[in-house]
Amino acid sequence: MDEIINAFGIDTRLIIIQVVNFGILMVALGYFLYKPILRVLKEREDKIAQGLQDAEAAAQAKAEASEEKQSILTNAHMEAEEVAKRAKSAADTIAAEIMATAQAKAGAVLSEAEIKSEQIKSAALKESEKEIATLAVLAAEKVLRQQA
Repeated sequence: MDEIINAFGIDTRLIIIQVVNFGILMVALGYFLYKPILRVLKEREDKIAQGLQDAEAAAQAKAEASEEKQSILTNAHMEAEEVAKRAKSAADTIAAEIMATAQAKAGAVLSEAEIKSEQIKSAALKESEKEIATLAVLAAEKVLRQQA
């Protein structure tokens, strides 16, 4: 076997040194290059996973906010309808009160007008009685003058 190794010109010391150098190079590359690259890749993987979790949380928060928005809008519409109903009810009550007041005032004015018309009728009747009495006296005087 030494003859074959010598025939090809292989130096065993040189091969052993190269194997040792390769082992040292592998250890050095593993320590200075492979481990830092794996650490950077792990950090990047963690950042991506955190980003995905944050995106999922944001999507869930958006969905919850959308549901809450819809709930708030529904409640606001219901409250607006309730306020409108109460306002209409209050307006109807006020309108009824105004109508009752107006009818009472109209009744009072009508009653007062009837009293005044009765007073005017009574005064006119008294005055017409006076005039009739005066005319009757004048007519009687005239009749008496003509007979005398």
